[in-house]
Amino acid sequence: MFSSDKSNASQTVRKVVFIHLDLGIGGAEQLVLQLATASQDLGYQVELVTTRCDSDHCFASVKRPDGRLSQNVHIYGQWIPPNIAGKGTAFMSTLRMWYLTWKVVTSNSCHRNADVVVMDVLPTSLPLLLSWLPSAGILFYCHFPDKLLLRNQGGMAKRYYRKLLDSLEESTMNLSDTLVVNSKFTLSQVKKHFPSLASPSSPTEILYPALDTSGMVQSNQQSKTSKSPIVSLNRFERKKNIGLLIEAYAYMKDRSNNKLPKLIIAGGYDTQNVENVEYRAELGQLAKDLGVREGGELEFFLDISDAQRATLFQTALCVVYTPDKEHFGIVPLEAMYAGTPVVAVNSGGPTETVVDGKTGYLREPTAKAFGEAILELFRDPKLATTMGNDGRQHVEETFGTGRFATKWQALVEETKMRQLKRFGESNSGLVLWVNTTMYLVEALLAFAACILLTILLRQTGVLEPTQSIIGGMRSRFAGEEL
Repeated sequence: MFSSDKSNASQTVRKVVFIHLDLGIGGAEQLVLQLATASQDLGYQVELVTTRCDSDHCFASVKRPDGRLSQNVHIYGQWIPPNIAGKGTAFMSTLRMWYLTWKVVTSNSCHRNADVVVMDVLPTSLPLLLSWLPSAGILFYCHFPDKLLLRNQGGMAKRYYRKLLDSLEESTMNLSDTLVVNSKFTLSQVKKHFPSLASPSSPTEILYPALDTSGMVQSNQQSKTSKSPIVSLNRFERKKNIGLLIEAYAYMKDRSNNKLPKLIIAGGYDTQNVENVEYRAELGQLAKDLGVREGGELEFFLDISDAQRATLFQTALCVVYTPDKEHFGIVPLEAMYAGTPVVAVNSGGPTETVVDGKTGYLREPTAKAFGEAILELFRDPKLATTMGNDGRQHVEETFGTGRFATKWQALVEETKMRQLKRFGESNSGLVLWVNTTMYLVEALLAFAACILLTILLRQTGVLEPTQSIIGGMRSRFAGEEL
């Protein structure tokens, strides 16, 4: 539980509504639930609005019927697919966020009386909030710019489609009363790629995620041994770069005469997520190609429970965190609090959480660099124990929930104050900007819909693989004239 004094909660803010795309299992979801829990402890009424919260794929705090926040979750738009035939994920996410926002501002009085609305992931529906719910302060939490999460630009049509989305992301994010990011690294990326947000007139706050240690496993105080497993805990997504650990393990096998501890790759796995299923298969094939025996040296734990997760953190020789340029990463904090050292890539968020040489190692993302770091802990388990103890102390001092709750309360109250100032000032320019932005959004949605329709028509054979809708219509009309 987040430490706080409810008597100190301001009377300015009474209700906080969170709009989040999908309450599954991941770092962004965990952060949103931390914010919601802290808000409750501060005496605020809390509502969580989302398109999906499956009881078999969510954190315990929102799992029905006993989860602390489970009765505060409202699900809308579950019928909207996350993509169409594997395409248009960004467009469908934008559509889902607009639908959620529309439900908040139109259909439910318990949402409309929000004092502050907290949105994350995508800011593109902020104009709708400003137009239809001007009495609420708006706080946008940026885990990482969506434009930087795109892996493959694709063809010309997709590049223009992404350019429009990226421009819209920057312009709408700037409409929030308060913009918050999760690390100094994310802040640097926001300023680099969104120039309009780098000006002094657009201040951005940093709020590191925290660990609610009251519900976490305590360090078992037992010494690490050469038999303690090597553990990875991440969602099964390609950007998590889990293959690096399998490559590092193969490197270690070639350079160690002693039997290595078991390698356990665990984390969030959703059978409805195509990438999860495909990437799990790719990792299995990579292990086979490198001679790492699945079922013997390597085990996969899919969609693990909170209890299993805690046990792995507690008993591991080390937790290996492989994402490159990760915007923050909660896993290293959880591992260190459980008394386990972390081996992570020396970029992004881990450079702000892991103390190299003291609570773990920060290394270049190569099999050799990671393999040598893990071998050092394998050959000297006492060092792993010492690093684990130092890591726990580091987390308690730097990322405690008391600091988190105090900072969050200040941000919520500041957001409301900025809204009152915005509401009291002449806002004709803002209204014009909001209306213009909404027209741009409508144009973007129409453009994206055309792209998706073209993809569907090509896949169903109505159009040729290289043919556009207009080209197809011309061909058909020409055929009819003949």
